[in-house]
Amino acid sequence: METKKTPHPRKADSPPQVLVVDDSNSVRYAMQKNLTEAGMEITLASDGQEGLTKAMDNDFDLIITDVDMPRMDGFELCKRLKGEFKTSHIPIIILSTRDSDKHVEEGFRVGADAYLAKGGDIQENIERIKDILSAKHFLTGSKVLVVDDSSSVRLFLQSGLIKEGFNVETAENGKVALDMLPDFKPDLIISDLMMPEMDGAELCRAVKKSEEFATIPIIIISTLGDKPLMRRLMREGAATFLVKPFTVTQLSIVIEELFSSNFRLLLEEKEWLIKEHNLTLAAIASLVQALEARDSLTRGHSEKVALIAVAIGEELGFKTSELDRLKLVGQLHDLGKIGVRDDVLLKKDRLDNDEYEHVKNHSNVVADILRPIKSLNDILEVATSHHERWDGKGYPDGLKGEDIPLQARIVAVADIYEAVTSERPYRDSMPTPVAISIIEEERGKQLCPTCVDAFMKWFERTGGEVELPDGLDLF
Repeated sequence: METKKTPHPRKADSPPQVLVVDDSNSVRYAMQKNLTEAGMEITLASDGQEGLTKAMDNDFDLIITDVDMPRMDGFELCKRLKGEFKTSHIPIIILSTRDSDKHVEEGFRVGADAYLAKGGDIQENIERIKDILSAKHFLTGSKVLVVDDSSSVRLFLQSGLIKEGFNVETAENGKVALDMLPDFKPDLIISDLMMPEMDGAELCRAVKKSEEFATIPIIIISTLGDKPLMRRLMREGAATFLVKPFTVTQLSIVIEELFSSNFRLLLEEKEWLIKEHNLTLAAIASLVQALEARDSLTRGHSEKVALIAVAIGEELGFKTSELDRLKLVGQLHDLGKIGVRDDVLLKKDRLDNDEYEHVKNHSNVVADILRPIKSLNDILEVATSHHERWDGKGYPDGLKGEDIPLQARIVAVADIYEAVTSERPYRDSMPTPVAISIIEEERGKQLCPTCVDAFMKWFERTGGEVELPDGLDLF
């Protein structure tokens, strides 16, 4: 007996694989040209039978099929594809000139996910296709919580949605569903309206009042066709409303539309956040440059510390995203010194106790600068902790050992090496062997042993050379 296998997920950076099925040469190649230019990889089939064979032999992200074709028409192809385990998850777009209500309804009845009219605006059709691909990618493997007091309805929706590619859990009422949220963390809730203990309306209100789960879209299902009730539920946060009975295909179309809209909103929000984040970093870069402009001897210190920290992170096996963040930590670690007085920052003699306490306060200054910026909270933690010591004798909180964030321990090693080998207002630069000796001596005292060992591996391999780029690049 052949084992059923779920198709392997495609890599995020690979082009979408689209099968176009149409008996018209001109339509096939026009679709191929337009969709290829839109960044998709196209496979062609001239009728439903050939399309079915290619769909079974390959993994596609989307299938676009004509209706009127020899050997097997588009409706039959759609029905066959939705009936096969290997292809049932693939979204199908019916493409036809027969766009009457009857034919559209027939397409949806056999499992089509969307219907596009031939001769329509090409760019609008391409955008619609992109939306369907984006939504499918966004929702594949998404977690859905089905809430209904009927065990048969729960089983019906769970089995159908799992077949569509969702990860599904069920609950028999709103109270049970609320208890499941912290562990399951669903991307979508589908809830019956009338249930014992806590009904769908109460569940909707409770979820929308929750700070952690308020953004989860909720679909309310009911046998009621009460329009005032529907409007009230929508005002209370329900994403949409479905009246029983309905098919899993109909529900999937609603979910796809819902997720497609959410996906576009998330993209817009992400673009806005990236823009805001970059503007914030540009402002902070100006502060760092202003700090280093006050003292020509320390110019480039933060950038050098960042590069050395990244080198240590590479030795420790950090991922690229973690290295990028570590670089930013290194660049901003001394930002708080913008609040240190010139007579202290530039003093050529040793600092007295009061002056030293003033310098130590720069950890609090950097906290005041970065705390309002939520996207930099992890950097705030490190920037305020890089003067903590492995033996617990550092500042500002006297953290010890692994209680100190790893990135802060890395920056501490890089900071000492760069500071010792560079000229300061109160002393000349020291030879590299002296810096290495100090770092080795402080291993297990001031400095984290693991970070020191990673630093030494990098130093032995490179001789401790870092190439300083032009300007301060935080992006």
